[in-house]
Amino acid sequence: MISFMSRKKKFRFQINLNVEDISSVPFVSGVLFAKIRLHDGGNFCEFGNREEVRNNRVIWNSKFQFPCKMTANVNTGILEPCVCRVSVRRELKGGRSHHKLGFADINLAEFPGSGPQSRRYLLEGYDTKHRQDNSNIKVTIEVCLISGDPVFKV
Repeated sequence: MISFMSRKKKFRFQINLNVEDISSVPFVSGVLFAKIRLHDGGNFCEFGNREEVRNNRVIWNSKFQFPCKMTANVNTGILEPCVCRVSVRRELKGGRSHHKLGFADINLAEFPGSGPQSRRYLLEGYDTKHRQDNSNIKVTIEVCLISGDPVFKV
């Protein structure tokens, strides 16, 4: 009978993600936007505001709320990685197309139980051969437990 039992604890969290800004943008002008996609634990996918580059910086302050499922090992109680990708894109041809600048993968399993936290992530390029800039994106994340055992480790 033990083989039928799940070997993982299951949790549901409410994610509050605020994509604040991106700095050190290599463009003097242009329109940038962010796409937020949950890779693990759900199927959330949304686009942020479209904002112009000013002084090599874009300020978005886009807020996103979505539920997320995470699991933890029964023996250790450590949450398994849950990746949310923030992808930054530049509009081309008046918004009809876009060019992917880079992305930041955020492990949401690092944040439960700690209140809102602000972090900066270096944008990784989609093209592994060329790294064009050192843009970094600032996000504020808050992860709140909705259901599941309140005893877990991050």
